[in-house]
Amino acid sequence: MANRTVANVARVTALLSTIIGCGAVATTIHPVRTSDTLHNPHKGYMLWGTTAGSDGLPDNFYGSSVYHVYLPWREVETADQVFDWGGVETRHFDPILAVDPDATFVLRLVADYPDGPGSGIDAYYSGGQNDRDYPLFLETSLGIGASNYASCDGDGPGRTPDWNDPDMITQLVELVQDFAARYDGEPRITAVQVGLLGLWGEWHQSGCEANAPGNAVKAALRDAYDAAFTQTPLQTRYPRTPDISGTDFGIHEDYFPSFTANCVYGFPDCSDDGDWSMEWSFTNLNPAARDNWLDNPISGESPRVAQMDAWITDIDDVETVIRDYHFSFLGPAGKHEQAGFGTQMARLERALGYNLHADSASWTNPITLGQPVSFEIQLANSGSAPIYHDYVLQLEWIDGGSTVATQTLNGNPRSVVDDNPVSFTSATVPAALTPGSYSLRLRLRLADTTPGRPDIVIQSANRDAGGRVILGSSTVMLDPLNLFRNGFE
Repeated sequence: MANRTVANVARVTALLSTIIGCGAVATTIHPVRTSDTLHNPHKGYMLWGTTAGSDGLPDNFYGSSVYHVYLPWREVETADQVFDWGGVETRHFDPILAVDPDATFVLRLVADYPDGPGSGIDAYYSGGQNDRDYPLFLETSLGIGASNYASCDGDGPGRTPDWNDPDMITQLVELVQDFAARYDGEPRITAVQVGLLGLWGEWHQSGCEANAPGNAVKAALRDAYDAAFTQTPLQTRYPRTPDISGTDFGIHEDYFPSFTANCVYGFPDCSDDGDWSMEWSFTNLNPAARDNWLDNPISGESPRVAQMDAWITDIDDVETVIRDYHFSFLGPAGKHEQAGFGTQMARLERALGYNLHADSASWTNPITLGQPVSFEIQLANSGSAPIYHDYVLQLEWIDGGSTVATQTLNGNPRSVVDDNPVSFTSATVPAALTPGSYSLRLRLRLADTTPGRPDIVIQSANRDAGGRVILGSSTVMLDPLNLFRNGFE
């Protein structure tokens, strides 16, 4: 008995000497950055989605997955405080998701869309008077006034409600609150645009100024959106006063690039001397809003042919403006609506929004269960803007194609705003890990666990079929000191 014990101790002592002699060291790699075009969520090109249910989807030439949807107030609120969000999703979301399960949406409530029937947004109206985009009870039950117009600077016809009626302000605020109760934090929503007021929900009544919303209703609605939406990104049309004052709203610049920057690039129809210009408003009205891109996205569209053509004929300057003003997506109007420009569209798509790279990865190897460990990833962003939704950076241990264990790293991917790497760390070994040899991989997953939502693919080399970065091998061992606990007989 004594001899057997001595022999066992000798064997374990030899094993300990071997293991301790090898020791745990850090494996460190520096994955190569890639420049491939990745159609990642919430960035790139946006398509017209408002009439997908009635007219079908538009052509998608460049892998777009963001869809712009106008939601007419008339369609949403069928009676006072009766909201048909389920019907909205059936009519507007489901036809798109049936074709593109990864689709996300930019939503804008609208109450005055000039020549709405010409754009097809009245496809689900009933009862006639299809130029009216708000519910009839506002007039019949609440006595809110309205006026018809044939043209507002060439746009029309339409019908405008009295934005400034106190009862109207109450109704607008209640609508926004219910809108947020339904969609704030919904992972399929890329952004909500602060709409409703004015033509197309853009907070102006150009050409029909007598019908324009005043500052009181603007401030009330601005504050309602700001208070109700605490998770989903928000955008407004102009960085004007009071439209954006005191908020971190992003901006949808719908005359890109003509009204975007100072007129130094030769863009068609450029104007930089009034509050329709984004740069002019930043400089002269709301300087703090220049940094709103850190919290909410900037986007734009090009409705005129000359503006669209500038994407191709003046691509260097267009890319400069995209990067200088931190644009995340362009559309629904733009050159991406036309086929045949794959090289140029890929270049601009890479400039839009985020491009995340795992520049460095370090992990304890081998891992000895019960002993200290360290994991660190350095994540950088070569794009023009951060991500605006909540994602988590995770390590996965893979055995035979199956994920055995997952560890979420400490750090906020939304904080990765430029090429200065941000460190993501953990000192925790996943409880599910058992001794063995694994493939260690890296993924950027939506924090919301809703099934079917796509990861953000990290733009680093050596990715697997699921888009995870393959870092290398990870060996997991038992703590050799535990071998003594049960004796050696």
